[in-house]
This record gives sequence, C-alpha cells and structure tokens, in this order.
Amino acid sequence: MAVALAAAAVSGCATRASGVAPVAIAATDYSNMPCPTARERLVMIREQVNALSRKQNNAALADTAGVVLLLLPVGSIFGANVEGELAQAKGEQAALERHIVNDCGG
Repeated sequence: MAVALAAAAVSGCATRASGVAPVAIAATDYSNMPCPTARERLVMIREQVNALSRKQNNAALADTAGVVLLLLPVGSIFGANVEGELAQAKGEQAALERHIVNDCGG
C-alpha cells in the first residue's frame, strides 16, 4: 500500500527544467520581425528561460523533498511548477534562434 501511495505521489512531481521539451514554434512566425528586434527579443527570452528553469528546478526539488517527507509533491501542489511556461519560452527561444541564423546571417 505504501509503495502504491509513493508511486502515485511521484507521478505528480514537477519535471526538472532539462527534461521540459520546447513547444514547437516555427521560425517563420518571426519572419517579419526585423533582425535587431529579433536579437533583442532573444536576449529577453533567454533571460526568461533561465528564470523559469530556476523556478522549475526548485519545484522539482520541493516535490522530491515533499514526497520523501510527506508523500506529497508540495512544489506542484502550491503552484511552483512552471513547466508549461518554460516549454513555451524554450520553443520561442529555439524559433528566434532559427530565424536569426536563417534570415539575419547568424
């Protein structure tokens, strides 16, 4: 019984940031964006990805500790899981990078 409860609790845990896959966004979504603007946006989105990655890793750590101590993924329960936002930001970052390489000369 305890094993089943632990397995159920672990399945609700936040994923580490490195395990969050980016949302598929086409580079063509940015084809009309001027290159200087795209480069500025890329700097901002990289900062956002870094901040969200820290939050996501903290949520995963809190979930792990919570499961060990309380059998509850406390990070996810209290809204620390930002997996969706991180996936979106990672997708935007990848699309901007492709746009800059393909349309702005790298």
